[in-house]
Amino acid sequence: MTDNFIKIDDIEVILDNMKILKNISFDFSSNEPVCVIGEGSSGKTTLLKAIAGLIYIHKGKILINNLTKQMIEKKKNFYDDLGIMFQRDALFDSLTVWENIMFRELNNETKSELINKSYKFLKIVDLHYDVAFLSPSQLSGGMKKRVSLARAISNYPKFLLLDEPTAGLDPIKTNRIFNFIIKLSKEFKIAVLTVTSDIQNAIHHFKKIILIKDSTIHWAGRPDQMVNSRDKYVKKFM
Repeated sequence: MTDNFIKIDDIEVILDNMKILKNISFDFSSNEPVCVIGEGSSGKTTLLKAIAGLIYIHKGKILINNLTKQMIEKKKNFYDDLGIMFQRDALFDSLTVWENIMFRELNNETKSELINKSYKFLKIVDLHYDVAFLSPSQLSGGMKKRVSLARAISNYPKFLLLDEPTAGLDPIKTNRIFNFIIKLSKEFKIAVLTVTSDIQNAIHHFKKIILIKDSTIHWAGRPDQMVNSRDKYVKKFM
């Protein structure tokens, strides 16, 4: 199985006449998941939306396995290969857990087939199959995060974008979620890009970290380089 990768080449995003992102260039692959950190309103979530094609890129380009999104969509839908975990989980309150996980396939297979499939993804994120029949309101914060992650991987994506996957969780649940993310990347060859404000877990779990400041990349490198950096902003952020 070959590595999947996305290359971001000098992209720029303008919203309401303001540059939200500028001169952003990096890549991430199934061989090297990347974690993006930064203060609030630094452009982290906008970066994920730009990669997902949810907002317009005013400059630069994004290559997906050496193809542009437009080139891919001539053959198939790019979103078939993409999984997204939203910052606030974005589970549908009116649907059960199994319906949330299998949301993309609800009209394609029988109920029993979809329920059985949902069990598989619940197992991957270490949740019991009984959880499949609960509603989101019956779940703890950590369980919601894991259900959201299960939904994001339910289409066996090649690319996974995660926006603050551990926000609001205690240290034990946080560590568990990050372990799941790295494990998924390795086992299923998924190219993972994670956005987080949790600098300590970013350093502990990822081999490459990107720090965004004022809409652009201020620093990028390995965790050990970040820990030993003499850059004033890096030291302040840590």
